[in-house]
Amino acid sequence: MTRDGDAITIVAEARSFLHHQVRNLVGTLRLVGEGRWPVERVAAVLRARDRSAAGPTAPAEGLCLMWVSYPLDPFAGT
Repeated sequence: MTRDGDAITIVAEARSFLHHQVRNLVGTLRLVGEGRWPVERVAAVLRARDRSAAGPTAPAEGLCLMWVSYPLDPFAGT
């Protein structure tokens, strides 16, 4: 995560994502950034494996998908 003035950049990379997964992550990190949650609570949320333990889903406004990569032949060697 980086910050440039009011802009905060979060890079999330994975083989795949669940519906709203990145928005849920951003909503949780926002609570930490605002000082409403301690940093340690993020680890507790992940351990809980329960969506209700996390922060609110961030709105889509302001979030931007920047890049998607696929293997040349997605059916080869999987």
